[in-house]
Amino acid sequence: MTIEEAERFYKKDIKEYELERNKEFINWLKNKTNSGYHNFISIKELQKLINNITEWYEIKYPEREFECFEGARYMSFQDIKTISDVMDIRQLLFRLSHNQLCLMECGYRAKVWVKYPVYEDDKEVDWESQIAIQINRKNNEERELLTNVEKSPYFYLRANHMTGKVLKNHETDEYLDGKEDIILDEALTKFNEKFQDELDFTELKDSVNDHNNDIELRNKVLQLVALKLLYSENTIPERGYERAKRFINEFNEGLNLNLSTEKIDEIMNRDYTNQNKKYKLNV
Repeated sequence: MTIEEAERFYKKDIKEYELERNKEFINWLKNKTNSGYHNFISIKELQKLINNITEWYEIKYPEREFECFEGARYMSFQDIKTISDVMDIRQLLFRLSHNQLCLMECGYRAKVWVKYPVYEDDKEVDWESQIAIQINRKNNEERELLTNVEKSPYFYLRANHMTGKVLKNHETDEYLDGKEDIILDEALTKFNEKFQDELDFTELKDSVNDHNNDIELRNKVLQLVALKLLYSENTIPERGYERAKRFINEFNEGLNLNLSTEKIDEIMNRDYTNQNKKYKLNV
């Protein structure tokens, strides 16, 4: 871009990545919360997350490195080695706050959390985080009279915190096929189809709903990071665009996401030549 085109480019920036000014984002989050979403992270902390990731990528891919690719030479920095390979996704996640990390990981949530040791060759090698979701049995006394079997009024559906994979036991086998691996979303579908009259699974509904909304929130925030990288006035549009693309590609690969470059592609492909010329009409 020419200097004039770049000036027009930056004037088109409506700063959607400044969340307090982004009415569409604020309204979306309010509507989700009013519909039952249990949001756990504030707008202020989300803004810090956007800022932190943006700064991380501007440090990871500095201006002088781009200039070197473009032919510039800095003799006083010729011994500098790139650190971009070291600044990977895990290094970034390690430096986030607890809530920011939870949003990036988007694990399943519940009221009860437990940790169990993981063993290999009889040696403890790790801990697995699990959630426990209470499922209540309806009309339990009436059922016991009919079956002559005493049952607890509730049971717990345990699942891996990150994957949502349900852990099998004799209580869940009564309602779910114990031969198949199943995640919480699929368990909710089965309960809705077959056991609405028998079970109250409100906590399961909340867990799945929160998980889906966490994912949507994370993706919205990360797409705004790409916009902030693109429009950063610490660089020029072409380099901001390159950083934004690298950010999206790395997060897609590192966190198995599906972030899109469609919006930043469209912004970069706009015509920023002077289109405000006045033409004399032939009357």
